[in-house]
Amino acid sequence: MPEAPETEELRTQIEAIDEEIIDLIATRMEIADELAKAKRRTSQGYWDEGKEREVIQRYHELCEEVSLSEDEARQIAEVILHISKERQKHFFE
Repeated sequence: MPEAPETEELRTQIEAIDEEIIDLIATRMEIADELAKAKRRTSQGYWDEGKEREVIQRYHELCEEVSLSEDEARQIAEVILHISKERQKHFFE
């Protein structure tokens, strides 16, 4: 059974947004890699728990502005931070 034109258009819009999200996350990770290199050069640890809490709080505030829940904000932040943490760890091994 073919999808309704409206459904197809909505799916196309979602696909375009997903592409933008991935591009932005890739850019964020490239910057996080540079941050890890800078931390290593200055003998800092690769992960700062206090900064992690700040980032999660920032995500909460940003999500609140666009009517996403606190739980959704936490989930988004946790996924992005987990990836970032794993990538940064590699620069210190």
